[in-house]
Amino acid sequence: MGRDDTTREIDMSHIEIRRAERCDLPDLRALQERSIRVLGQGYYTATQIETFISRVGTMDEYLVADRTYLVAERDGEIVGCGGWTTRMPSYARTLPDAHLYANRDRATVRSVFVEPLAARQGVGRRIMNAVEDRLRRVGFATVELGATVSGNAFYRALGYQPLREMRIDFGGGVDFALTVMSKHLAPANAVRKTAPLAAPVVSSPRHHP
Repeated sequence: MGRDDTTREIDMSHIEIRRAERCDLPDLRALQERSIRVLGQGYYTATQIETFISRVGTMDEYLVADRTYLVAERDGEIVGCGGWTTRMPSYARTLPDAHLYANRDRATVRSVFVEPLAARQGVGRRIMNAVEDRLRRVGFATVELGATVSGNAFYRALGYQPLREMRIDFGGGVDFALTVMSKHLAPANAVRKTAPLAAPVVSSPRHHP
């Protein structure tokens, strides 16, 4: 499938950013698995992708319960998602430096995915802007994330710098590569002077707050 077959024009003016609700979970998981299968092609083998989905998963449900997970929605359709946490990510539990992720003063961006049909149209950037804005509001000056090989260039373009390479070893010769990246967040007042803030997080009328 070529790039022209996996994209469609998204009217960014009609994108709404809101908190994810528990009732969104089935749609979120379907989007996330579709996203990594399509956008991860050429970076990971099908075996690596399917093993990651089955053994690690695309998100931890506590992100929604903690109300730190956001969705980008257009006309009632979820086209992107992402959030943050101070909890240990599921992918880090078997790593030698897993203890680092137990630090509740450490913020990690989690599970940023875009609908393949809406890829490369600014949806991911809108999600990241909203996540970073929320992190600033609660007092974080630095944030980390684990970038897939396919997402590495995207995060570099947003100002994230690589810290170290990470490989999740599933055994049997199957692993999954990630890059731990970090970014210093400019204070909220500095962001306001240089660029408009991300769209405010609002509740969808289809969901209860």
